[in-house]
Amino acid sequence: MSSFAKLCVFPVGYFRSYSSWLLRQRREVARRIDVINAEITRIGDVTVVYAEEPQPDGSIQVSETRVGFSVTPKSSLGKLLKAYVARGGNPLDISPFMTPESTLVVSQDAEGNPIVKEQYPHGGVAAPMSAEANEPFSEGGQSGYSPHPGGYINMDSYYPARQGGRTSPGSYDHDAVVKSMHLMRSWAAQDISEMRRLEWQIIKLCDLREQLIQERDDVLVQAFGGVLAGVGPLNTKRFNPDMLVQNLIQEMSDLIYLQDASGAIPRGSANVPLLKWVLLDVPSELRDPLGC
Repeated sequence: MSSFAKLCVFPVGYFRSYSSWLLRQRREVARRIDVINAEITRIGDVTVVYAEEPQPDGSIQVSETRVGFSVTPKSSLGKLLKAYVARGGNPLDISPFMTPESTLVVSQDAEGNPIVKEQYPHGGVAAPMSAEANEPFSEGGQSGYSPHPGGYINMDSYYPARQGGRTSPGSYDHDAVVKSMHLMRSWAAQDISEMRRLEWQIIKLCDLREQLIQERDDVLVQAFGGVLAGVGPLNTKRFNPDMLVQNLIQEMSDLIYLQDASGAIPRGSANVPLLKWVLLDVPSELRDPLGC
């Protein structure tokens, strides 16, 4: 069994060893951030430029029409995309490569409403649309008889919205279409497989880059923001100071251990009788000086 398997019921010594190990690992955080930064640089980044559509209030929205594309030179993504293009692929067919945090608030109007500038369509978020129960309405050029749009994805690539609704393959000769399309490409199956493998690698690298940025800017900042060098300040409007690792450990310790009048914890003191999820140590569990 893993030494980190206990989360809801555990002996007192286990928590002492568990929290001690976590606190000692803080010395690795700065080096961990250095590795994350190096990995983000190695992966590179993809940027897609979309056609701008200025709005009456001064905001700038973008359509899904792509007018430009760039990738970090000599990066892992750059090398994969070169290989993809060399095989005849179009990078704009792989993914919209959208970034949700890319929308900027540039100013406010007279009523205090934000004036924004988008870099990616729909604010960089592909999400299901909300709709009134009685939509569609027979107004604004709509007949009122089109399908209910609730749950549709707000992207041109969501075909049911363009098909007039979600259709079942049984509503047309599905098998004949699939067979014809398959026969057209069966002779190039190996080449297509290689193209799709490159697409998968590109998407996975983009996902990895996003996960690393989240780990650096969210996970580690919430855990140690404002406490450890290199992590960065803790923005209390975004992160909860009570969720810092040392504060969580202190709160748990206050629950588990009995304190004397000076606030010290006598050795072996535990508040086990009042807690159902903490157990007293038994000899077989004391396998090291920390009691785990």
